[in-house]
Amino acid sequence: MDKLNGSIDFIPGKREIKNLGLNLRWPIKYSTILYSAVGFSVLTWMEEFYNIGGPGIPMLTSVVLIYIGGLELFISLLFQDRTFCRTICPLSAPLAATTVISPLGTFRAKNSEVCKSCNTKDCMKGNDKSFGCPWFASPGSKENSPMCGLASDCYKACPHENIDWNIKKFPWLSDLTGGKKRFDVALSVAILTGVVLFQFVNALPFYTMIDMYLSAITGWENIARLLVPSLSQFGYSTYGYPNPLDYFAINSIPVVVLLLVSKMEQRRGISLKWGFTSLSYALIPIFASTILARNLPKFLGGSPLILGEILNPLGKSTGILPTDSGILTILHSLGNHPLNATAAWWVMLVMEGVIAFGMYLGIRASDIMAESDGLRKSSYYTVIIGFGLTFMLITYWMSSPNNPALPFYNPYLGNLIYNPLQATPPF
Repeated sequence: MDKLNGSIDFIPGKREIKNLGLNLRWPIKYSTILYSAVGFSVLTWMEEFYNIGGPGIPMLTSVVLIYIGGLELFISLLFQDRTFCRTICPLSAPLAATTVISPLGTFRAKNSEVCKSCNTKDCMKGNDKSFGCPWFASPGSKENSPMCGLASDCYKACPHENIDWNIKKFPWLSDLTGGKKRFDVALSVAILTGVVLFQFVNALPFYTMIDMYLSAITGWENIARLLVPSLSQFGYSTYGYPNPLDYFAINSIPVVVLLLVSKMEQRRGISLKWGFTSLSYALIPIFASTILARNLPKFLGGSPLILGEILNPLGKSTGILPTDSGILTILHSLGNHPLNATAAWWVMLVMEGVIAFGMYLGIRASDIMAESDGLRKSSYYTVIIGFGLTFMLITYWMSSPNNPALPFYNPYLGNLIYNPLQATPPF
């Protein structure tokens, strides 16, 4: 290992990798997933603004992907390998947060003392056997468990065979409640939860009305049209959805709530930063369950169409699977309407169950951290139950069938009271 530039000199007969860029070291104090969390929030706004998931216009999807690829190339030419993955990639933060409670566990040192005495650190840097950890995280520290993406490079490169893959035991909270807690991870979790909260709220009937009103009075709709020039030829028009003001406001709700509850703990001598950090860690099961629940309608309601496209790309009979119309018939019979971007009524029950399970994990984690971190259980419960019930209520509300013929219909509120068998969870 060349200590000056971090390049790897392979022994004869092995692969040799040469650095193409400057190979600078990313500053340690800026090695945080906070940039990724902010990037995930910005990417979500761009996806909604350009209607990429609509499916929208393929050209816009390509432009966004080109921007991301260009940024990755720029970072790669300046800094060491995989710096983009560790710090900038918009998916690193949500993956890191969910990894903390993943039942699959992470790669971990069998004996942490062996790691402390190791001089090579091949698990992170790599050697002739394998690349190092893409996130440059030491498997000997629980603090780095959020950075493990199960790449297995550390397992292959360890010269002491001291790395193992530990499957977690239920309820999978060992990494959440044990080890050192990081403020950057905590702030990232709060931001990510705010992004998911927006994804729920923007499906409510009144949101479009508020968003259009803000865009009109602030002049954002005029700026928005400048950001989508010449796209009218594709049939694309926008009034500026989502308005940056309400998008930022909704994203900020978890941060504000955590700060207020932390302020209450500060009166008991708990530092504001530590209170915020501990409460945010307890919120991880809520974030993980809600981001899964929000994607269930699309997965359960429309994913068979993907299989149809793979097996029948030309829309002709293959003898293996029905044509597209046949698949649509099957989905309709199950209660799904992919072309209308809605899923069957029973998907709502699955979503509610997933969120309730996240609340259960959050409460169990709260009981443990209340003893180890010094905060009151009531503070944890306020955050976990408050956000959990909010997401469950919004799930019920946004699944309301948009049908004026049904009782209790309101153009701004939808059907707050309806037969759950008529629920239509939106994609």
